[in-house]
Order: sequence, then C-alpha cells, then structure tokens
Amino acid sequence: MRAEGRAFDRLSAAELAAWDALHAAQGPERLAFLSVGFSAAVHETLAPVRVVLLWDGEALAGVLPLQRHTGRLGRLGMYEPVGGLMADYAGLVASPGVRTSWRALLGGATIPCLFFTHLDEQQLRHGLGGGQPSEGLRTRIHADGGAAHWAWLRTQDKKLVDDTERRERKLQRDHGAVSFAMNAPAPEQNLQTLIESKNAQYRRTGASGGPLLAPRNQRLLAHLLAHPSEGCRARLSVLTAGEQWVSGHLGLQSGNTMHYWFPVYGEAFAAYSPGRILFKHVILQADATGIGLIDRGQGDTAAKRDFATESHQFFKGLEARGFRGQMLAAAQRLAWRFAG
Repeated sequence: MRAEGRAFDRLSAAELAAWDALHAAQGPERLAFLSVGFSAAVHETLAPVRVVLLWDGEALAGVLPLQRHTGRLGRLGMYEPVGGLMADYAGLVASPGVRTSWRALLGGATIPCLFFTHLDEQQLRHGLGGGQPSEGLRTRIHADGGAAHWAWLRTQDKKLVDDTERRERKLQRDHGAVSFAMNAPAPEQNLQTLIESKNAQYRRTGASGGPLLAPRNQRLLAHLLAHPSEGCRARLSVLTAGEQWVSGHLGLQSGNTMHYWFPVYGEAFAAYSPGRILFKHVILQADATGIGLIDRGQGDTAAKRDFATESHQFFKGLEARGFRGQMLAAAQRLAWRFAG
C-alpha cells in the first residue's frame, strides 16, 4: 500500500464517494467524526483539512483526516486530527483487514509530526496505537428499543430510575408541562441558547478554555446543523417546562451511533437533575431516530456512569518522522513540561 497527502478541496468526486463508501462499510456503529461531512464542515469553518489517502493499487483503502495543529507549532508543520479539540474521535477510516503504521502514513503524506488524542482502541486493528490510555463510556440501547431499555434499567438501578422520574414530576409541578423534542423546532434560536448556556457553565466551573467560547467553533456547530449528511447528522434536542428552556443537547449521529457531544442545562433548574431527564428522553426516542448506541466520548464521571453499559479505551500520542518532525516533537514536549 502507498500513502499520499491531499488537500480536502483537491479530492475528486470519485475519491469523496470512495471515502463515503469506506465510512458506510464500518457498519451501523460508524463514527461521525471520521465522515466526509464532518471534514467538510471543519474545512469550511475551522481550518483547511488535509487527508492522508491510503491506496491499495488503484483502490482507496483508507482515509486519515487531519488539520494543522491550532497552536504555533502548526505553522511549522505539526498536525492534529480533523476538528482538533472539537473532535471526540480520531483515526483511520478503513476496512478491518487494512494494516499500516504511523510511519507509513506520515511518510507517504510528507507530514513531519502528528499529535493526537481520542484514538479509539479499534484503531489497533489497523496497526495504529498510542499511549496514556483513558476510559470512554457508552450506553448501548436494549435490542427492543428505548422503552424496553428504560424498563431494563429499572431492574439494574431502580434508585436512579425512580429518582429521575420523581425529579421530572417535580419539574412539571413547579414549572409546567415537560416537553422534549429530539430535533429542536427553532434550531437557530435553540442553538444560541445552548451555546450561551454552555459558555456560562465553562465560566462558572473555571473552564477558561471551553471550546464554544471560540466563535469559529460556534460556526462549526451551526454549519453541521444546517448541512446534514448521511454520515454526519447533527441533532439539536431541547427539554422545556412550560414556556421555559430547561436543557439541551447537540450531538452527531452516524448510522445508529449518537455522539453525546454538547449537553447543557440551565443553572436555575439544577436541583431537578435536568441532564438526567434529558438523557432519559433521548433513550425513549431511540426507536424513532434509529439510535442504538449513545457514545459519551472520553472521560469517566459520575454523570456518565449513571447510564453507561460499557466502556472502551482512548489513546493519545505524538508521532514524528525526520529531523524536522523530531524537533517539533521536542518543542511540544518542552511546552508541556513548562505548562505542567
């Protein structure tokens, strides 16, 4: 096999179609962050996307979407996965039998240095690995659908289910009828509310680097919402009580996988555990929206543990080739040392 680098906007229609086909062949649990649609949105709003194409003769066997690192080292040749901090997954889109290496991919595409996080353990089958493993959590929906899942959950954690339902009843008594929409009826307005609420949460918790504080990342969400594709469909969900916005979530769906990406709730409703109530309704709507797996991304928290049914590992790494790549990697390690 041979690898080559190509700017996203230089890909032919046939190459984009072949990428789409590789992505679809991943099955129902394919990842929206590795789709053509996500790279197109990033290329339009965040940064020029460069892809590594892996060829088996004349057939496209794999695609690795990247962008220049958003830090100063990016200008000198360091790359990162497409989407940067906005991406919950990174890696190669390829059939299970394809094996390669970071050395082969970077060398063929003349990329001197790559820093990555969110590399899923499934990438090991392609020969791509990393270090510093961290846990990610998922909720696999019951085979009989969302209602069956909620009933099953009651047998596993009755306290959690009963408490969530009790808080929802109290929310309704205090503020009016509770309503949930998987796809927001006023997407532009609801997206702005979600962004403002998320940024207020970042400031409240001291997360000064919260990704939605950056206007360009806000534009990415708006673009994804306005340009759905088969491989990457943004869903903006809203929970209300009476006339009041209580909580919302913007996620990406591909196949039956929903990436639970940006959930947030209004601070005034914190006592009702609105995040749990929202998640309950997403589960109950699973049948109608074709969701079979809700992916919570990287991180192991009490809130994610509440509904998790399985876990997996993510890896990070810093790969370099040639003298220039080694210098970039050394500079990055030095920056981490001083930052720590």
